[in-house]
Amino acid sequence: MFRFESKSVFSKYPEQIKIAYLVIASALALLFRDFNSQLLLFAPVAALLLASGYKETHKLLLALLPFLALTDISFWIFLPNAQLSLAQVIAVSNMRFISLFFIIAFFIHTTNLFKVMELMKKAGLPEAIYLPTYVVLRFLPEIEKDLQEIIAIQKIRGISPRRPLRYFRAIFVPLLLTVFERADQISIAYFLRKKRELKN
Repeated sequence: MFRFESKSVFSKYPEQIKIAYLVIASALALLFRDFNSQLLLFAPVAALLLASGYKETHKLLLALLPFLALTDISFWIFLPNAQLSLAQVIAVSNMRFISLFFIIAFFIHTTNLFKVMELMKKAGLPEAIYLPTYVVLRFLPEIEKDLQEIIAIQKIRGISPRRPLRYFRAIFVPLLLTVFERADQISIAYFLRKKRELKN
């Protein structure tokens, strides 16, 4: 799903345009508060993703299902007496997350990550901003690979989506542990690098 610098009709365009698209489209997805506005945003976002030659939209949606299910359950638990219609809140939230993931998928699919990092450095952004951004975008493909391996292992164990709560737990818990383990490795590597720089 997440592959950097794939061959795309948009790969030839400057990274600045794609960064602007990422920022503006993400801001709109977060600002729009009604379903119709989210739907109007989703249409061009999905069209751009498909036009870029992205061929794994169905995998992206399937990967999103457990996450959406978790947020929906959270709404049912924590917002039972919400002023707005709960169904409307859930619908807007789901559309928002799908749009955001489509925006990120387009950005990653069409962008050279190293050029983006160079642009951020040239813009004078501090390391505390551009380095975490680079790490998050760089490791999305690795997390995706881990997710596919976990799903395959659970399938061998006979755990299927027919029992959603058990399936979700069997996928989400190992994935969360893997993400934390990777984050721990990265933080240790960064700490050691900084320690070496201070010694020199």
